[in-house]
Amino acid sequence: MKKYLLLFSALFVLAACNSGNNDSKENTADSTIVTTDHSKQSTSSSTKNSSTANTTSVTQTKPQNESSQTNSSHENHALSAMEELQANYPNEIFPDPATISGGKPIGVAVSEESQLLTVTYYVVEKATPLNDPILNGQSPIAQFQRKIFSTKEAAQDEVGQTYDPNGQPVDLGYDITGYQTAGAGSSFLMWQEGNWSLAVQANNLEQESPLPLAKQTVGYLERAFLPIPHEVGQISFRVTPSDYQANQVVWQDNQTVYTIMNADSMSSLKMAVSMTK
Repeated sequence: MKKYLLLFSALFVLAACNSGNNDSKENTADSTIVTTDHSKQSTSSSTKNSSTANTTSVTQTKPQNESSQTNSSHENHALSAMEELQANYPNEIFPDPATISGGKPIGVAVSEESQLLTVTYYVVEKATPLNDPILNGQSPIAQFQRKIFSTKEAAQDEVGQTYDPNGQPVDLGYDITGYQTAGAGSSFLMWQEGNWSLAVQANNLEQESPLPLAKQTVGYLERAFLPIPHEVGQISFRVTPSDYQANQVVWQDNQTVYTIMNADSMSSLKMAVSMTK
């Protein structure tokens, strides 16, 4: 009996040891699994942080590249003064700049107020932007105006058409007859072509004659075409101009009046003709 008790005690001790070993193995396994999971989480977090950093780097770099392209594009497409003028007033027609100053570079200034658009031209040494401050104080060589009136009658009065057929008849060529009058130290030679009235003024004190310029004008208009007035137009020249306002080409287009002024009489004609193209 005593032997059986000793044997039973030994078996109980062995069973307890085996159970402890199994629990230790399970705890070790569980610990290993937890450690592995933490390692995976750490690796995943590191990868995400790296990805976020790369994304941020790309996002910060992209706008810099786009800004550089925009600036480069703007520099490559710089507008001249005339191109900028046309871009600002896309519905307006302006004289061809090549007719203004005989091919010399021109500076341009523009202003607008109370239905009056004024474009003033200057001779410059090199091309300048529109409304460049360097033009301030310089003498204009030409000017273009567009003015809108409330009625056609008001526009027609603005043109101020002048024609006197009671003077001495003068043959201007091309079957055109002008009429010359004199008074107040000046002589005037006037004629009509279509809806246009034309007049050349000469200074009698300087012994000037209006005939050569009148014939030159008639000859030019035989091969060039002015805008068609609706209803009237007036051309006024001086043999010896004092400034850009001395020679004027003015015409009505319903409620709108266009005015061109140039220090050179023939250039003022060419400016007007260029607006028909």
